[in-house]
Amino acid sequence: MRSANFIGDDASRAFLFESADGAYLAVTLDREGANLPSGEGVQWTMQTEFALGVHEAVPAAIDPEPILRGLKAEGFFVWPANRILPMGTSQ
Repeated sequence: MRSANFIGDDASRAFLFESADGAYLAVTLDREGANLPSGEGVQWTMQTEFALGVHEAVPAAIDPEPILRGLKAEGFFVWPANRILPMGTSQ
């Protein structure tokens, strides 16, 4: 049986967070963001809940594939909010 936050081909319920200074965005499957990095006094504010999957639109300027890889490896994915270059291609 799959959990409500299953990571795979199906869409998962995910949460987009922004750092207090606006420098970083993060996605996690934890509604509270408890697993997000908190070093150097970083504080996170949840922006929105969304469906995360290979075929789902992300409510930020990033493709879902790097987020999915980060979630699988670390349980969260963080990136600079002002990023303009691609983070990689899906292969």
